[in-house]
Amino acid sequence: RPTPEKFAHLRRWVEPVKRDIKITSIAEMTDIDQQLEQNANLFVDNIISRVIAQLIGKYGKGFVTLEATEDGHLITQNERESKTNISVAIAFNDGADETIVAGVAGVTIKITSIMFTVAGETNIKFKDGTDDLTGPMDFGGTDEPRGAVITQGFLPWTITTGRSFIIESSEAVQVSGVLTGYLD
Repeated sequence: RPTPEKFAHLRRWVEPVKRDIKITSIAEMTDIDQQLEQNANLFVDNIISRVIAQLIGKYGKGFVTLEATEDGHLITQNERESKTNISVAIAFNDGADETIVAGVAGVTIKITSIMFTVAGETNIKFKDGTDDLTGPMDFGGTDEPRGAVITQGFLPWTITTGRSFIIESSEAVQVSGVLTGYLD
């Protein structure tokens, strides 16, 4: 059970409600436990309904978000389950633009990782359709890297809806690797 000190950032969502319990009879005094329990439940319900939108839960290999409805139910959604995952081989050697993931009208490409190597000296550019995502990156020459591993995790590169993800190589050398991501 978390201590309040660990959740100081949530205090702005919680407003303490002061409520006096007036005991006017012996029967009310004997029912004090029930009254205290009702007050405690009301307080906890108020806290949960105000901060539940900020909760996430572990699910399988990922996480789910939790959202409260007006009637007190919880809605969960695993973002990755609602997407089409992709894993695409990168393999070309023509020294030009190479479409790695073809764009489809109404579909957004989200790239979570790219791994590639080059067989010789070339400049590599990543493109969002015809627009450059990166400037030319030097690979394969003297004192230059022979490849790269780029992981984006939960903050993927987003390609403009309907556009292709393209890798441009300035020279006709073999470029090989893999791209992972999902379609949204």
